Amino acid sequence: MNEIENPTVKDIVFIHGITSFGRSHIEIKQYLSKLGYRFHYFDLPGHGQKKWEWNNHKFVFNDMLNFVDNYIQIHLKDKPFIIMGHSMGGGIVFATYPKYRQQIKAVILECPLTPAIFNRSEENGKFKIGDLFRNFQKTKLIIMDGWIKFRIGITKWLGKDRRFAPLLGNIIRSDALDQIKAGIKEVDAPTLLIVGQKDNVIPPIATTKFLQKYITKIEVQVAINARHNPFKETPEQYKEFIINFINKINK
Repeated sequence: MNEIENPTVKDIVFIHGITSFGRSHIEIKQYLSKLGYRFHYFDLPGHGQKKWEWNNHKFVFNDMLNFVDNYIQIHLKDKPFIIMGHSMGGGIVFATYPKYRQQIKAVILECPLTPAIFNRSEENGKFKIGDLFRNFQKTKLIIMDGWIKFRIGITKWLGKDRRFAPLLGNIIRSDALDQIKAGIKEVDAPTLLIVGQKDNVIPPIATTKFLQKYITKIEVQVAINARHNPFKETPEQYKEFIINFINKINK
């Protein structure tokens, strides 16, 4: 793992996921800072040290987008930067991309939110599509089963803090996923996708296949034995993926 000091594109904007916070990725921030990068991180509305804000406001996906938009306008006006997102933060990256495509030089995604969250057809690392479309009734049952599994997984995920359930509900029921998909279709910058091999929140194979349909300059890395948080569960793998990728951007 070679390291490039004094990089050309120095600014990296990191966007965390739902229920998480900016300092969740402090280890990679500290490492990149030593190499000369400026790692921008923050707590999204109602997250981290701002959880109390839920007492006064019911946040939706667009609140997250507006916050990131304001941050970029204030801190990165006309500057080139790399944008990076984990989970919901990945979805925000996609929805943000079209407005800043001229400034964004690369995209880093860690277990990102995409419409592929509804695809629960993976088993033992293989798609179970078979004759999915041979008859409507079978298709209907598989889709219903996928939705039930998705709801069970999400319920467990949010079990520790239910205050985030309205935001998740908004993402699923609003046009948020349409905004995310529209943004995905616009991505033309070099992109790194990191998925957790055993992620039970964001299906890794379905997510990879979905993004490969639209993003031509995409590099995929699988964090072996990681679930939804490769940055924490397999930190050395994660660091190597990040460094090798951004070195290519700054050659």
